[in-house]
Amino acid sequence: MHESIRRQEVALRATLASLNEVAPALPRPTNGGSVLFVGIGTSFHAALAGSVAAAAALSPGITTMAVTAFDVLDTPDRYRAASLALVFSASGETWVTLEATRVLREQGTKVILVTAAASSRIEATASAVLRTRHSDETSWTHTVSFTTAVAAVRSVAQRWAGRTVSESDDRQITDAVGAALELEAKVVELAEQTASASRLVLLGSGFSEAAARESALKLREACGRFVAVAGVEEFLHGFLPSVNSESTVFALAATPLERDRARQALVAAAATGAPGTLVDTTGTAVVPGVLALPSVPADAAPLVQVVPFQLLAYWMAVSEGRNPDMMGLDEPSHLAARRTFGI
Repeated sequence: MHESIRRQEVALRATLASLNEVAPALPRPTNGGSVLFVGIGTSFHAALAGSVAAAAALSPGITTMAVTAFDVLDTPDRYRAASLALVFSASGETWVTLEATRVLREQGTKVILVTAAASSRIEATASAVLRTRHSDETSWTHTVSFTTAVAAVRSVAQRWAGRTVSESDDRQITDAVGAALELEAKVVELAEQTASASRLVLLGSGFSEAAARESALKLREACGRFVAVAGVEEFLHGFLPSVNSESTVFALAATPLERDRARQALVAAAATGAPGTLVDTTGTAVVPGVLALPSVPADAAPLVQVVPFQLLAYWMAVSEGRNPDMMGLDEPSHLAARRTFGI
């Protein structure tokens, strides 16, 4: 897991550099049509971030929607009108995503598979492939495959919108991820401070929702923590009574409004005795209680916001003697649970 986390800057550079050749061959959305962004788990979080980035780039005449692969299987008629779907799967082998891809193709939807795999069963079903670079992972706790997928789709969406994507645009993103990786020592300190918390809460709304959801998943997978996720308004309008001095709250912000409401949420949490940290990509000054990340466009924020939580999950797992790569499957009870179903 740690090697994959540290590989992200290089993988992003290679993936973004490849798009000048790859992007023109991909199917394009049509004006007045709808585009689905489909996945499960980490891949759904990448789909969610990709949908938000595409919505920011494309004309209002194109509708974007993030949906789980399970929902496509459960209620396929709801998505029959989609002309294009981007299906995210790091391995290209996830059963429910494979079946969702087949359903979409049978309904006449063109499918772009976004994957880190060199070949897969889903690829054989898809219309086209957007393959990320240096992103195949041996750890079950995926990191680099998330960030490269989101960055690739964001960049492709900008090209669909007619924007010329320059090397300096790409460099801003990759440099920001690299700078976030250099905060590892601070994250180790944060892991030590967070170790005693029995309840972890991550807040993220709007552009920050996908990063909050993915970051919580890393903490669950790598270090077995039960982590709750909420939008900042949901937190302020009913979640707050469940927070106390045994809780630690992290709030993510990608826009000034997200930042201001996140600060209010953290003040409210502190009044219950729960310490909190603002993880911010809006250019906030480095002050106590703030993990200030490089400032990036709001639609690119998940690429940077997720990095400290990947590192936090890794170091919390290591400090507790847990293998962060195994998702608990080295424990007999969790292995037995996993054997009751297939993915």
